[in-house]
Amino acid sequence: MKRIFNYFSSRYLPRWLVLLFDLLVLPFSYVFAFILRFNFNFQQAVSEMSILHLVIVVPVFLFSFRQTKSYSGILRHSTAKDVMRIITATSFSMGLLFILILIARHFNVMFFETLPFSVTIIMTMATAVIMVTFRLLVRLIFLDIGWNKRDTKKVMIFGAGKLGRLTFEALQADKSANIEMVGFIDDNLSLRNKYVSCVPVYSASKAFTEIIPKNKITEVIIAINQPNITQERKRKIVDNCLEQKVTVKEVPTVETWINGELQTKTIKKIKIEDLLGRDSIRLDRQKIEAGLKHSVVLVTGAAGSIGSEIVRQLIDFRVKQVILFDKAESALYDLQQEIIAKDTGAQFVAIVGDITNELKLRKVFRKYTPDIVFNAAAYKHVPLMEEFPSEALRVNVGGTKIIADLAIEYNVGKFVFISTDKAVNPTNVMGATKRASEIYIQSLAQSSECSTRFITTRFGNVLGSNGSVVPLFKKQIERGGPVTVTHKDITRYFMTIPEACQLVLEAGFLGQGGEIFVFDMGEPVKIFDLAKRMIALSGLSPDKDIQIKITQLRPGEKLYEELLDNKEELLPTYNKKIMIGKVRKHDYNKINWQIIALLNELDKKSNEQLVEELMRIVPEFVSMNSVYINKNRNKKVENELLSNY
Repeated sequence: MKRIFNYFSSRYLPRWLVLLFDLLVLPFSYVFAFILRFNFNFQQAVSEMSILHLVIVVPVFLFSFRQTKSYSGILRHSTAKDVMRIITATSFSMGLLFILILIARHFNVMFFETLPFSVTIIMTMATAVIMVTFRLLVRLIFLDIGWNKRDTKKVMIFGAGKLGRLTFEALQADKSANIEMVGFIDDNLSLRNKYVSCVPVYSASKAFTEIIPKNKITEVIIAINQPNITQERKRKIVDNCLEQKVTVKEVPTVETWINGELQTKTIKKIKIEDLLGRDSIRLDRQKIEAGLKHSVVLVTGAAGSIGSEIVRQLIDFRVKQVILFDKAESALYDLQQEIIAKDTGAQFVAIVGDITNELKLRKVFRKYTPDIVFNAAAYKHVPLMEEFPSEALRVNVGGTKIIADLAIEYNVGKFVFISTDKAVNPTNVMGATKRASEIYIQSLAQSSECSTRFITTRFGNVLGSNGSVVPLFKKQIERGGPVTVTHKDITRYFMTIPEACQLVLEAGFLGQGGEIFVFDMGEPVKIFDLAKRMIALSGLSPDKDIQIKITQLRPGEKLYEELLDNKEELLPTYNKKIMIGKVRKHDYNKINWQIIALLNELDKKSNEQLVEELMRIVPEFVSMNSVYINKNRNKKVENELLSNY
């Protein structure tokens, strides 16, 4: 028996054989219909039957089966669609037989006019029931009684709605999936203790406390897309799964399906980015598009994580032309080819150049006369900038100053500066250079002689960006560990790249000049907990399979990031995710002179001198965990400067 089962389990019945079986059902249904019609009076039933009836009945059903392809499904993977095909085929056959019987009675065709309508109905229903039962029986044998059951993956689907049913059908149709569907999980009270596609639906509490442990579920697939599920709910589901050591997967959005159909290979393991992101942002796309539609937009740092996403969204908004400016020629080339491959007809120019090259930038401004500038170019690696403060100053401060000055000279309408939460009460060189740039931008915005509207956007860490902790942890997990965390209590704010860039665009649209737009970053995340969750999502156990190693705070690193300092206040906007930080007054002439002096002969000054001068421009800059904390000032000097400020 086992050999016979294994033989058939690796093969599929040819379609003609399934069709033959369906046709052989007809004589039995025909006889049963007559017997039932005459209340089991066999003698009368036999006297009314005629082999000539089947001469018409069989071809009619054959025609219907052929038209609906009711025999084309794989029996062991039969679904509701196969049942519907059978019902359609048999109903169509019954309709044709009714018509033929009426014609036969009208023309006195003796051998067929004697077929009663009641017999036709009973025969059709019996045929449909036998065909459906046969398919379900075969499926039951292969899915529930088969000897290969030990090799199956026991799966539950979270979401019993339309997407959940489509996921179930896709899994059943995949020959290689080899899954055993244990049940659906759904928060909808009306679905509790009911069946969907012949599969039971459980509440989340019952599923995670009883069903999953009892049945040794290996995989849960989340089949609910936003906005039908909040990020908080998704995180809770994933945490429950990880507690049970169950693999978590998610059905992608409909837009990513191949030819509009869900395929099992597109169902991927859930990523940490899917959990740290928040509920989708709803932008006033019409207003933003109207404001950008006829604009020439220059994006510096266009090949970077933030810059490239801004470029993609600008192209989606169909601006007049996008100027891509970056010194990373390989990344810029990749972005250029990506845009060309999409074939949207967007007008864009890719330019290789350095934002510290004033002559090159001047040529760009003169030739393309941009209406809007998004300045995303910057050095952002904290430890490296501690080691090379001259480069941080040259690019982050000097480059920003050059672009801002040219924006004024060439009458740019808006200048959007992309800053960071590390600019708030900075403890490192990188954050202090960004704060110095913020101060310069604000001083320009407050100058009565400036017509360009200068806008600053400030947000925290961006998931998946170059240098982010997430890709670092992924690489460490792939290597088998250890995953390094600088401190057990260190926390950070996180935001996805598309979310950050959407908010940058909307802030740019909202800004009237001089504002610092602060983005709602949600709740801060403990990096230690992030590491544990990423290891668990990889199917491994923290400290068992992958070690988490606590190192020490890196130079310039602090435990907690801030979005505002104690001298700034928040004002709301119509978008609850965007707030305006109350800006302090800055004297342009004083700030301009200080920055020119700071940037003068950068390479001739020592690192200590540069940091000391930077501290004069940014008095709240208190170096932490760095060589500059002892060499450049003691605590008394720090407190003195802060009190004066």
